[in-house]
Amino acid sequence: MSKLNIAVLYGGRSVEHEVSVITGLQVMHNLDKEKYNVLPIYVTHDGRFIKGNQNFLKPEFYKNLETIDSPIVHLRGGTINSENFLIKRQEKIDCAVLAFHGTYGEDGCVQGLLEMAGIPYTGCGVLASAIGMDKLAQKKLFGDIPQVKLSQNFPLFVKPSNGGSSIGITKVKNAKELKDAIEVAKTYDSRIIVEESAEGFMEINISVLGNGSELITSVCEQPVPSKEILTYDDKYKSGSKGMAGAKRLIPAPIKPVTSSKIAQYAKQAFMAIDGSGLARVDFLVSPDEKTIYINEINSLPGSMAFYLWEKSGLPFPKLLDRLIELGRERFASRNSRITTFSSNILANLGNTLKGGKLK
Repeated sequence: MSKLNIAVLYGGRSVEHEVSVITGLQVMHNLDKEKYNVLPIYVTHDGRFIKGNQNFLKPEFYKNLETIDSPIVHLRGGTINSENFLIKRQEKIDCAVLAFHGTYGEDGCVQGLLEMAGIPYTGCGVLASAIGMDKLAQKKLFGDIPQVKLSQNFPLFVKPSNGGSSIGITKVKNAKELKDAIEVAKTYDSRIIVEESAEGFMEINISVLGNGSELITSVCEQPVPSKEILTYDDKYKSGSKGMAGAKRLIPAPIKPVTSSKIAQYAKQAFMAIDGSGLARVDFLVSPDEKTIYINEINSLPGSMAFYLWEKSGLPFPKLLDRLIELGRERFASRNSRITTFSSNILANLGNTLKGGKLK
């Protein structure tokens, strides 16, 4: 059986660029080389798509991002086309594994590009990816799942509607701090969320895997923050393991009935955004576990949330196998639909043009 050509896309025009590089490296190192030909596609800070070689699998290669250069690629017709002054090469892509975080990669932009190029890809589609980045849109779709309320009573959390990795999020306790926090959030997005702080609640996260309504969930985790809020440093600056290196308790020390309710809500949220492939859903749980709030859904979680699936009996290479299967299944299902319609309305178009205007 011939190997599948798997393009791993990572980097991108995002404040989470470096985090995406870590996830991309984790993915490339855990793809089964007996099954796949791995093609690194690094997207630079300024949006150039660069086809990499084996050097792109080495962490030390990314110590100076400004020096990275290689053939720029174009995606079209189910293929990747790379060229420079000496070579032109076309390779069929069986599936693209997306390892982006943040804007222009996690938010539906690259997903739309791949749809146009006819390339299968892992994870959520265009709409679900866009909603997965927009916290205000999520709140409108989550329906009867309990949520933290938008509020003006202190203490509060101020967040950019679009964003991730805790970037731009501030906890405030008075009007002066609120004004400053809004200014910070506005540098990342034009739409701002101001919501009540669920004081004393613990953060509990879970991952969802599947397409449509055929979903499974992982064990729950409890991240351990160093401060009142789980910061970017908590998530990513504990070595070079990305989200996998953050401090957390797995499984979370909560009651089985609480875990079951969280799993139910997570599946409901995933289906509400028309999710596919993989997501991580974050919740807030009261100390007595009687109150559960959904916080947000992350359609492309750091490190692919593989640490949750490993604790659920699904090793990272097998998780990637499943994500590729789901991506190809979704592509085949989408391609089975009619996207053209035969019509002769253009047959006499030339005769209808008079004076440069359609009559």
